[in-house]
Amino acid sequence: MTVTIAALCDAVSRTQTGNFIMCADTLISYSDASGTPVSGNPEGTKLYDLPHGFYMAIAGDISQSHQVVSYLHHQMTSFQASDPNLVDLIKLSLDRTAEYVRMWMRREVLADYGVSLDEFLGKRDLQKRDDIAGEIRDRVISTQVTVAGFTQAGKPVLFFTDCVNIQEQTNPGFFCGGAGANAALHWLNLRKQNCFMSTQRTWYHIREAKQFSEVCPVVGGLNHTILLRAGKPMVNVSAVKPLLNAWFQNMYPRTTDCLEEEATRQSFISEYEITD
Repeated sequence: MTVTIAALCDAVSRTQTGNFIMCADTLISYSDASGTPVSGNPEGTKLYDLPHGFYMAIAGDISQSHQVVSYLHHQMTSFQASDPNLVDLIKLSLDRTAEYVRMWMRREVLADYGVSLDEFLGKRDLQKRDDIAGEIRDRVISTQVTVAGFTQAGKPVLFFTDCVNIQEQTNPGFFCGGAGANAALHWLNLRKQNCFMSTQRTWYHIREAKQFSEVCPVVGGLNHTILLRAGKPMVNVSAVKPLLNAWFQNMYPRTTDCLEEEATRQSFISEYEITD
């Protein structure tokens, strides 16, 4: 019940460098043991900091999300940022977290059906086996995680997992998750978004995509958007400021080519107080 977007931008192939924009709506939901939504909060967060300067965006029930975040955070504390195998270790941490989610969801579903793990694994003629397996699969895939950050050498790292498969992507360099993912994806593809676009243009495209994703009724109207740069502090670029309103007025949905100009970069830096 959300939308999350993470995009690589200002990428330079020769130097293996770039920045990230991450965005999520702030509408969080709480469900009971049966998965029925029971409450919500329009001003929560779905972006979390991780060890070694990485950040994650997660789509799913908030009570489940906190457990996933905690488990991944713990996994990533077991190695150092200076480890030359950092990328592989993060992927392994995601894989272990995905396995944790699968086991956890399986236990929940089996409890709902009053079936033990031994019965599910060993009793081939178990009644409703297909129903149980399908519900386990659906619950797992509803939890989607995107992780972005940099190696100590400044190489951007971007992963996405639905707790079944793990994807790593550099071009076009973005992932969308949650109920509003398809709408956001369509908008970014309409804008021909790719990792070589400037930071300010990518930020604007993502703000458009977030707004367009609100066609999905469970995507909230507010946003949490951050800028990540190698070796520099995270910058919160969520606020709706005059610059954003002006760009919306002039370019929605017209071409955004002018956002590649240095003057627009400086306007973006000034408006959102982006410093080193």
